[in-house]
Amino acid sequence: MTPQPSPPCVLLLEDDPSIQRFVQLALEELPLQLHCCASMAQARDLLRTLPVQLLLSDLHLPDGSGLDLCQELQATASRPAPLIVVFSGGIDTLLEQQLRRSGVWQVLHKPVPLGQLVQCVEHALSGPLPSSPPDSHTAAPTDPVHAFFNGNQALFAAYRAACLQQFPRDLMAGDQAAHQSDYAALRHLGHSLKSVLSMLGHPLPAQLARTLEEQAGADSPEAARRIWQCLRGHLEALQTSGNA
Repeated sequence: MTPQPSPPCVLLLEDDPSIQRFVQLALEELPLQLHCCASMAQARDLLRTLPVQLLLSDLHLPDGSGLDLCQELQATASRPAPLIVVFSGGIDTLLEQQLRRSGVWQVLHKPVPLGQLVQCVEHALSGPLPSSPPDSHTAAPTDPVHAFFNGNQALFAAYRAACLQQFPRDLMAGDQAAHQSDYAALRHLGHSLKSVLSMLGHPLPAQLARTLEEQAGADSPEAARRIWQCLRGHLEALQTSGNA
């Protein structure tokens, strides 16, 4: 009896637990093994020990840039490099060109609709190295369930529940960063929350998170503190109401 081949191995490099959960939910019906990690160091360890065929990577990570990892993989000749898909927010045209020169096959822009993510992964694992990736700029309607979850209300509810569990940790992290004047941490939190809140259908808090990322990165401490206080009020309200 011929043994069945192992399902393809996919590595997700993403430090935001809510986005990790979204990807897990989105891909759970596909025939693949999904391994999650939250740092460059963890990703390097897994890439050395697992036959990773597809790497899904954020760019902004606690211990470096996903771009550096992409360049490392392309420079390694000892074993075939996995197909690389970068998904992140705030990717402009110049950065996308740099990513593609570094060997990135596809660039997805956060927040990524469920259907677009699934299509991208299916296409990446469909056989020989794909030559033409699907369009990374898919228009989406306003309703978040249809925009990001392909109309799947149960999937949206599961993601919303995971976000509600994560919000208390986000509040603690933001308060600690503001108290310690750690604007790199505030910027990173804003970067994560802008996608999460957009996917939950809350454009105003998502815009506040985007502004927090910009102001914290622009060395505007007073503005960043004020924006964080406003954003944390929205997070508390969402957490209290349970209606994220």
